[in-house]
Amino acid sequence: MKLFKSLNRTLVMGLALSAFLSPVSCTKKKASELSGGKPGSKIFYHHRISEEKSVDPQRQFDAASAQLVQSVFDTLLQYSYLKRPYTLEPALLEKMPEKQADGTYHFVLRKGVTFHDDESFPGGKGRELNADDMIFTLKRFADANVNNQSYSLAAGVIEGLDAFREQSKKLGKGFEYSKVDVAGLKKIDPYTVAVKFVKDSPLNFYAFAVSSLSIVPEEAVKKYGEDFAKHPVGTGPFYMKKYERRGTTILARNPNYWEKFPTEATTEADKAMVAAYGGKQLPFVDEVMLPLIEETQPQMLKFRKGQLHWVAVNKDDFSTFVERVPGSIDFKLRPDYQKEYQLYYSPMLTTALAKFGFNDPLIGKNKALRQAIALAWNPDGFVDLMLNGRGIKANSVVPVEIAGAASDTGSTWYSQDLEAAKKKLAEAGYPGGKGLPPISMEFRATTKDQRQVYEFMRNELSKVGITLTGNFQTFSNFIQKTDSGNYQIADAGWNADYPDAENFYALFYSENRAPLQNNGNYSNPKFDELYLKIRDMPNGPDRYKIFAEMDAIIKEDVPMVLTFNQLALGLLQKNVRNFKRNMMDEYPYKYFDIKE
Repeated sequence: MKLFKSLNRTLVMGLALSAFLSPVSCTKKKASELSGGKPGSKIFYHHRISEEKSVDPQRQFDAASAQLVQSVFDTLLQYSYLKRPYTLEPALLEKMPEKQADGTYHFVLRKGVTFHDDESFPGGKGRELNADDMIFTLKRFADANVNNQSYSLAAGVIEGLDAFREQSKKLGKGFEYSKVDVAGLKKIDPYTVAVKFVKDSPLNFYAFAVSSLSIVPEEAVKKYGEDFAKHPVGTGPFYMKKYERRGTTILARNPNYWEKFPTEATTEADKAMVAAYGGKQLPFVDEVMLPLIEETQPQMLKFRKGQLHWVAVNKDDFSTFVERVPGSIDFKLRPDYQKEYQLYYSPMLTTALAKFGFNDPLIGKNKALRQAIALAWNPDGFVDLMLNGRGIKANSVVPVEIAGAASDTGSTWYSQDLEAAKKKLAEAGYPGGKGLPPISMEFRATTKDQRQVYEFMRNELSKVGITLTGNFQTFSNFIQKTDSGNYQIADAGWNADYPDAENFYALFYSENRAPLQNNGNYSNPKFDELYLKIRDMPNGPDRYKIFAEMDAIIKEDVPMVLTFNQLALGLLQKNVRNFKRNMMDEYPYKYFDIKE
């Protein structure tokens, strides 16, 4: 799923926003200090905003975890760093899978790729990646005893994998994968696996680029057991030098990494990067320092003191650093900061929303009440007041940058209409809110940002007589609560796992009930029927027409309240090189460089 982060993969801003920053005077660090102050050493300073669920790929499916997983591990496929629209390319594979005469697809692994050096291997030396690792990882991804988060991405895709998952439920934890075959996976040679898909579909390959399907070595998984999450071993550009969930995690450069910087570019900015770095060995920095900094105010303070290389610009800081370019939707740095920092902004493949829990008898059984809440919600005001206009009111669960969004379907969502909300509240049996108990909303943090969001929502709903209370908690507790499906309303959002509208409609497919992405346990047979119909359709008018029908069902049933699609906007220190905001790889540290 990726509960989203920097709204993100993230995670997670959800609806979260910002904190007030007073004008400060800072002693700016020199570039050499930002690279650790050590000759020849380059240290990239960033931060984490939430505790990760797990650094074990198959046990996580949130952006906070993916921030680390994507740097320690590799997937078989990945999204091109520079190309737009987002395009899949080989990662641990030497080429894109090719269909054979027998209908299978051959996945051919790169030769010479090695796992990080680790005690789980003979002599502590990382061994070469092979076909057995791919098969082991796919089975572990399907093991219901391991993965209760992300299997829906591959459900019904590979022949025999669903049957393996069902068998895993019967066999329990720790069974030997080698004793249970998967009909659609066959080792051809040490570097080749034949994969038989249930059917040809444009969605088949997307799962192989998701962090949950990062390749793991059987030796390390067995040696560390449950502690593999604290001692991850992958083939990624960095290894875990130090791991502290509540402190500073340090990633260190993998000296044996296989990947080089891209050599193809189309935009002028990309061409400049390729001219300087094309074909050079990744990664460029020696370490990535990632302290946990949950509040936006200290994040910005550290950035302005020269203690971070990269920071998002929040609501309260926006007018300090950034201004709109007149007559456009573009932004620029204010003159005082143009010599100090770099500005970036890019549309995010995320949708911010609030989910209703259908297990709750008050919320789940009263559609008129949900409609009243949707009508009292104020997405336009939220974008204006809480985002400084840095967002677009969502009219569909599909983000504006993905084919099949509201611009393709003509779908619309509720705008605030207080009179209509009052009528629906009366229809729900609570005229003027009389007799309606307080409704609780789950929030993913205890930060000032989340409390500001709550205050905005509480104020809007109170205008029609609805009392909203907020339950503020750690991110891990939030995940546990929402995965159970036992909540009334939950702050939520979705980052694209892959750039296709199906990934967003899957949030409401009944087979994806808690603890999967439909953790509100919404169910509508007609919606399910249409969802299954569009899964394997190519984009185009016929598919978009069905999307419009699905949008209409969602608007009528209100399993959630849409808020906005956000623009990612932030600042970089002047010495950061090769930065391009990539919404399919939110933390691409391996490409970054630091120059004096």
